[in-house]
Amino acid sequence: MNALVIFAKFPEPGKVKKKIGQVLGMECSAGLCNAFIKDLILKNNDKDYDLYLSFIGHQYKEQYRTLFPHAILYVQRGMNLGENMYCSFEDLLDDYDKVVIIGCDVPDLSTAAIVKAFNALDSYDVVMGPADDGGFYLIGMKRPHDIFSNMPWGTERLLDEQVKLIKEKKLTFVMLDKMPDVDTMDELKALKKTLKKEDAPNTYEFIKNMKF
Repeated sequence: MNALVIFAKFPEPGKVKKKIGQVLGMECSAGLCNAFIKDLILKNNDKDYDLYLSFIGHQYKEQYRTLFPHAILYVQRGMNLGENMYCSFEDLLDDYDKVVIIGCDVPDLSTAAIVKAFNALDSYDVVMGPADDGGFYLIGMKRPHDIFSNMPWGTERLLDEQVKLIKEKKLTFVMLDKMPDVDTMDELKALKKTLKKEDAPNTYEFIKNMKF
């Protein structure tokens, strides 16, 4: 059995999508984040892998349960993003054969790409989905390798440094297709131009009449 884990901050105004919120307002950016999460849960619910929603803060658990009832909730442990990711792999790989983690900034990520990631782990230690901004939107493993220490999170060097560490650990890896994740207004504008309703209906409805 496999598990897909969506890493997502609670969609609270002022806490998510701040670059977009500075232009459109923090309520709007929180609503956008909420739509992203709903779409990812909608398309990955009831598949042949378990679906987890991973977040920081026990105080949000009941709110998450109300907003997103179809995902298994997992409260992250660790002092930073790298530790949170490693601990998620460590915990879940006790019960699952393969675990794939995605961010919530790719509402148009297809289930076919998720299945491709799981299948890739038959042949490789690590699978990654590179993002246009130099980071990554997906990472998967079948063993909990500690490959997240001292990474330059939030920078355009992240993917390169991650690959460097994977190679130093002598692990095999494969890349999926590159995709944009949506953190800035330019990325949101690009998404609006290309997004199809069937790929992310909540996001499509949220942004279709927005003027920017």
